Amino acid sequence: MKKLLSLFSLIIISTLLTQATAQQYLIENSSGIGPKIGFYKAPDAEDGTMFIGLQSRTKGKYVGAEFSLEYRGEQSYTTTGGSELTVRQVPVTGSLLVFAPLAENLAPYGLAGLGAYYTFYDYDGGFVNPGDDAEVKIGYHLGFGADVALSESAALNVDYRYLFLDGSDDLSNKEFSGNVISAGLTFYF
Repeated sequence: MKKLLSLFSLIIISTLLTQATAQQYLIENSSGIGPKIGFYKAPDAEDGTMFIGLQSRTKGKYVGAEFSLEYRGEQSYTTTGGSELTVRQVPVTGSLLVFAPLAENLAPYGLAGLGAYYTFYDYDGGFVNPGDDAEVKIGYHLGFGADVALSESAALNVDYRYLFLDGSDDLSNKEFSGNVISAGLTFYF
């Protein structure tokens, strides 16, 4: 957790320093792609997990869209019987972004979206059907963030999302909803 906080603190500080020294870049009516990293933690999971992904963004002056594909590593859950459950996810999400430009190169935004969460379960003993299982779950998210233009064709975004996602039918008492913090770098063309 300390590494995660250090990473995001470094990103935020570098964003603020870049903002203070950057020229006034305006990115609008453009599309781009780039990498994405982040951290996801469900309340019932023992630990959170880092994730990596790819995002595609389209940005107008006030409205935009984001599509992303991520890989979220293992989160462990302890069941009521004391067994271990490991969960991995591959989310494919789409979000609508509403921007409130404060400066030429700084645009805070609100977001809302839907996603398909390919969820892989690894059961360790104590279940009727031990082994691996997978399913697709539909979830939605709400959040906010900021987009900082680094040049005429690149922007850094940092955001927070709350994910609303139900647990598996077999694990209805486990909460998969949770907090998602992410940062991305988009190269526009």
